[in-house]
Amino acid sequence: MRRVGLIGAGGIVRRTHAIGYAALPGAVEVLAVADPAAASRDAAGEQFGIAAGQRYADYRDLLARAPVDTVVIATPHAYHVAQAVAAAEAGKAIVSEKPMAVTLEEADAILAAVERHGVSYSVVHNCLFAAPVLGARALLESGAAGEVLLGRGEMLGNKPVATTTPERDWRASRAMGGGAVIDSAYHEIYTVEALMGSPVRAVSAHLATLKFPIDVDDTALLTFEHANGRVSSVAAAWHARSPGLRGRWVWLNGTEGAVRVVYSDAAPLSRQTGGARDWEPVDATALPGVPAPIPGDATGHGAYLRAAFDALERGAPPPVGGVQARHNLAIIEAARASSAARRAVEVAA
Repeated sequence: MRRVGLIGAGGIVRRTHAIGYAALPGAVEVLAVADPAAASRDAAGEQFGIAAGQRYADYRDLLARAPVDTVVIATPHAYHVAQAVAAAEAGKAIVSEKPMAVTLEEADAILAAVERHGVSYSVVHNCLFAAPVLGARALLESGAAGEVLLGRGEMLGNKPVATTTPERDWRASRAMGGGAVIDSAYHEIYTVEALMGSPVRAVSAHLATLKFPIDVDDTALLTFEHANGRVSSVAAAWHARSPGLRGRWVWLNGTEGAVRVVYSDAAPLSRQTGGARDWEPVDATALPGVPAPIPGDATGHGAYLRAAFDALERGAPPPVGGVQARHNLAIIEAARASSAARRAVEVAA
């Protein structure tokens, strides 16, 4: 059994990560929590049955005192590097929310600490474990769309002006590592790349702050060149909605058809073949290799945690390791550099 300490006890832990813990009875026990906000750590403490003496304001106290072998980091982006390095130095296995860090220099510091101390390190790329995306990958690998030529992804949201401020939302702050490209487009970047079946090697991007009085981007438009010569694009915005494609979606077009995932749809996975004008719903779990989803796990967080803890128990490589997560961050850094230079930028190795 993995003995887990939570570093960060915000909504993502109490709403989505909790689904994974509930699905792993006898495999995972949450024994400690650290969060500077007393209300958050006590809410998590009550939810997970954590003893009062194992609820810490400072994550360093958790690392020093809690009887845990694994920590799950779910804090604002800017804190990830210090917390991950400290956890590695304490000999704890690490599961970190995305992104692994804010810069490639920070990511490299984490990778060095993990290697130096010989601990497992995993980053939550949850959408890859959502049933519709697993189904989309199965369809594409079966040749349902022919040769994949073009990919697209989008995450559109309409944030309230009153709360989209650095004081009310850390994601709206450069100092905290926020912004639309690293917070919202992040998932579509790795999902589109995975479904394209070829790594992104160059990025052309435009990042802008169009609506909110903040010092980070609220709009991100990215175009990718893949190693196999195919192309894809990702868009994210905090001030827009698309009535026909609500929230986030990915769409892959090939020589023989297309495959689409619209997470908010009642039938999130669909395909189009030949000259058909309409989309055909597909039951992802009826496809080979796609397991039944954990009940309520629409985001794939529970399935990701299940895979991560299973890998830890077996001593196997994590489902998404640090090198893979660093590559996604390198795409984001290339997008930032491209926007600043107004030209295509190669993705750093």
